[in-house]
Amino acid sequence: MQPSSENDNWIRKRLSDDSLNEESEEYQKLAEEYSDYQAHLMEEAEWQAELQWLNENGSSNIHKLFTSELEALSTMAESNLNNRKKMAFMLHANVVVKMSYSYAVTLLEAFLGDTLKSLISQNDLYLKNAICKFKVLKNVKLTDLAENNLDVKSLVLKYVSDILYHNIPNVVEMYEQVLGIKLDIDISKVVKVTKLRHDIVHRNGKTIDGTMISVSSKDFAQAIDHIKEFAGSLQVAINEAQTA
Repeated sequence: MQPSSENDNWIRKRLSDDSLNEESEEYQKLAEEYSDYQAHLMEEAEWQAELQWLNENGSSNIHKLFTSELEALSTMAESNLNNRKKMAFMLHANVVVKMSYSYAVTLLEAFLGDTLKSLISQNDLYLKNAICKFKVLKNVKLTDLAENNLDVKSLVLKYVSDILYHNIPNVVEMYEQVLGIKLDIDISKVVKVTKLRHDIVHRNGKTIDGTMISVSSKDFAQAIDHIKEFAGSLQVAINEAQTA
C-alpha cells in the first residue's frame, strides 16, 4: 500500500537519512508512529465532541431522547411482528422479539451512562461527589492526568465511560453517590429485564442451566413499560435533586 503524500512528508521530515526508502526499517517504524498519531487525534476529536455534547445536553434532554428512541424501537418491533406474510413467521417473530428486547436494555444503559456523565460534567458538586465516592476512582493517581493529558473532570468522565451500566443496583448506588441523596426507586422489575437480556445476549435465550426461556411480544411490551417506569422515576429524582 502506497503512503499518502501527507503521510510520506511527515515521515521524511523525521528520517535520519533522506535516502532511506519505504522498505527501510526506520521508515516503517515512523509509518507506524504516524498511524498511531492519527488514531490518537481521531480519538481526541471524538472525545472533545462527546464533552461538548454532554455540556450542551442536560439530563432532561437526554431522557427525552431516550424515551423517543425507546418508542421508535417499540413501533419498529410491532411493525415487524404484525407482518405475518413472511415465511417461517414464528421463527422470525422470536428473533425480532429477542433482538428488540436486547436493544431496549442497550438504550437504557446508554441513557444511564450519558445522564450520569452529563450530571458530573455540568455540576462541580456532583463531580466532587464522584471523585470522593466512586470505587473505580479510588486508585487514580495524579500521574494519570499527566500521562493522559487530561484535566480532573475529563479523567473522571473517562473512567465513568468505561463502566458497564447493566448492573442496576450498582448504577443506582452511583447515582445516589453523585446526587448526594437516597433514591426511593423500585428496581425489581427492571432488574429482571436486564437479567433476561443477559440470558438472551450471552446464551441465546437460555438460563445458566441450559433451560430455554420463552420471550413473547407481550414480554417485550412489558419490558418497555418497566424500563420507561424506572427511567422516569430516576429522572424525576434527578430533577428534584437539582432544584432542591
